[in-house]
Amino acid sequence: MTLNEYQSKAMETCMPSCFNDSYMMGLLQEESGELQGKVNKAIRTKFITIKDGMITFSFPKDLEAIEDFDTLLEKELGDVLWACAGIAAVRGWKLGDVATNNLEKLASRKQRGVIAGEGDNR
Repeated sequence: MTLNEYQSKAMETCMPSCFNDSYMMGLLQEESGELQGKVNKAIRTKFITIKDGMITFSFPKDLEAIEDFDTLLEKELGDVLWACAGIAAVRGWKLGDVATNNLEKLASRKQRGVIAGEGDNR
């Protein structure tokens, strides 16, 4: 499935009252927060440890717990993607174009040696 196909199908599930900038941008914040919240809970309960920027899973030997956590994160990430698709749709953008433009921007930064720099216009 392409990003544009996803966007089109995702917006079939959008209620008319939600098809606006304010809702979609707020939803992106909400869903991103839910994704981070799941990770924070795992850190708090010692299921995940972070050392030197590396994430280590330390679930009990129960592989089902790790799979459940991964499934949970994937679902939350899907909600983040839906909100991104919604913002693009409301603005009249194709999600595929947004992705392409982002990759071009990042490739240009890498080529110019400023990928690790700061600021939007580098």
